[in-house]
Amino acid sequence: MEKVLRIIIIVFFLILPAVLLYFVGVFANLMRWKTGSPLVPGYNWMRWSHLYLILGSLFCLLLYIPVVISFVKRRLKILLIPFFTSIAFIIFSIAFIIISRSAYYEQIIKKCDEDIKNNPSDSIPLEGKATAYDKIGKHEKAIELFTEALKITTNPAYVIHDRGLAYVNCREYDKAIQDFTKAIEMDSNKKDFIAQCYNDRGVAYFYSGQYDKSWQDVKTAIEMGYKVNPGFLSALESKGFGK
Repeated sequence: MEKVLRIIIIVFFLILPAVLLYFVGVFANLMRWKTGSPLVPGYNWMRWSHLYLILGSLFCLLLYIPVVISFVKRRLKILLIPFFTSIAFIIFSIAFIIISRSAYYEQIIKKCDEDIKNNPSDSIPLEGKATAYDKIGKHEKAIELFTEALKITTNPAYVIHDRGLAYVNCREYDKAIQDFTKAIEMDSNKKDFIAQCYNDRGVAYFYSGQYDKSWQDVKTAIEMGYKVNPGFLSALESKGFGK
């Protein structure tokens, strides 16, 4: 029995580096697409994601060393090294992504503030600031800024759509639906934009429990060529729609 347990433990730690290697790829992708420069203005974040991918992959490969030593010397206590270092590595990766993501959007807000000060009649930096606030979870502030941007923008449909997304994040689904509907009516000639509005309104309908309307919007978006998130389609199927 002890021998079988030893083999199971060894196999687990042989698989662990491969699993961690997969998550290194996932985390590196998050760093590349979901965040920007962590601390320094103008920083090329893609280089950080590549560095993390290389060093993280090397770390995963080095985990095999104590596993092999443990197998050769038949001492399971050695496996505590890869166990605790793996936990520490995962915690570090998650914290690094969260902190750098927050720092990135704070930079955007600072840059937008400068642009707003230099050109107060331009709505684009105001919209960018609103989007940044929405990304870091300050949805009410984002809604306030989007509403302010509507007073000076030349493309109100896009601002209304983005405000609708912020309303969804605030779980104010009725207001989100109203905004998406307005955006569709205001800019009905731009197919890609309208398809996205239908998709996003479908999401708002889904969260508000109106699954039939949600499916109708999603179906319209698909017919217009929009690539709907497969996870969202699966969620609709679980409610009996789209099968």
